[in-house]
Amino acid sequence: MASGIDLEALGELGLIDTLRRRAGEPGGAWIRAIGDDAAVLRPRPGTDLIWTVDALVEDVHFRWQTTDARSLGHKALLVNLSDLNAMGAKPLGFLLTLALPGDSEPERVDGFLRGLLAEARSSGCPLVGGDTVSAPIWSLSVSAVGAVPRGRALCRTGARPGDRIMVTGTLGGAALGLELLEAGRATRAEARRYARRHLRPRPPLGAGPLLARAGLATAAVDLSDGLARDLSHVLRESGVGAEIRLESLPLPRGFRGLCGELGLDAESLAVAGGEDYELLFTVPARAPQASVLAKRLGCRLTEVGFVGRGRGLRFSRRGEQVRGEFSSYEHFKTRGKRSEQ
Repeated sequence: MASGIDLEALGELGLIDTLRRRAGEPGGAWIRAIGDDAAVLRPRPGTDLIWTVDALVEDVHFRWQTTDARSLGHKALLVNLSDLNAMGAKPLGFLLTLALPGDSEPERVDGFLRGLLAEARSSGCPLVGGDTVSAPIWSLSVSAVGAVPRGRALCRTGARPGDRIMVTGTLGGAALGLELLEAGRATRAEARRYARRHLRPRPPLGAGPLLARAGLATAAVDLSDGLARDLSHVLRESGVGAEIRLESLPLPRGFRGLCGELGLDAESLAVAGGEDYELLFTVPARAPQASVLAKRLGCRLTEVGFVGRGRGLRFSRRGEQVRGEFSSYEHFKTRGKRSEQ
């Protein structure tokens, strides 16, 4: 007999009992969690609370042809943890709104919960409540809360002319992974590695809190929609401009070769592809070099450009300005190709 979570047999109350049993008691700052109308959090003195929410909707953010249930569970929480990291906050817990068809495959529901709760345990971000509802398609919404020392939150408003722009990790791998999955070419080992970057991203979740405590960053954002779009948010909120040196972009090993096989432009994918969930932040000109900061943060770090006066985002290659526009995905705008971003 197949194992899994049969929603039609369990009903809503049975699903909630299953969630509560598997999630366990959160402890810590949580006075009350699953079982009441709302959760009760008692934060430590001297901290600011940081709230974030993200939704994943079937056929908008994911498709079952290219996503497995366990990876979806991992990603549903991970995208919120990435937001907390970008604000310099340590995660405290999360709420889950789970909208599912009543006839969902039991193995798929079970896989999703396993992925979600495994990520919750490994990140120290427990499930503390939420809502469950029947729906025609899968729709998942996670709202996570974190804590940061009072007045130390990393915002998008602090970038100043002369600041240097840093990014963690490498860029473009997740977008290439999606392209390989959709083309049915995520079979050989190198391609599977990129597919995993898309399905189960691993951002540097400890880097944001370290930057916040040390007061090193002037502004920060996580790279969910692509470097060009997400950095533009920082520039707009800070009232500044910036230049990105394309030759400095940190690309994964073998990235250009695989892009060439698919007829894709490597630079465009790295700048506008999205879903890397790396951390982009700005530091003053006098701040330590990227190699020194990388050791303090415990992750790869690359300086890719600088903040300037004026407005807008410019690109250069070896000192020469590059004309053109890198277009990232944006909800509600028509686009020739569907995206999971």
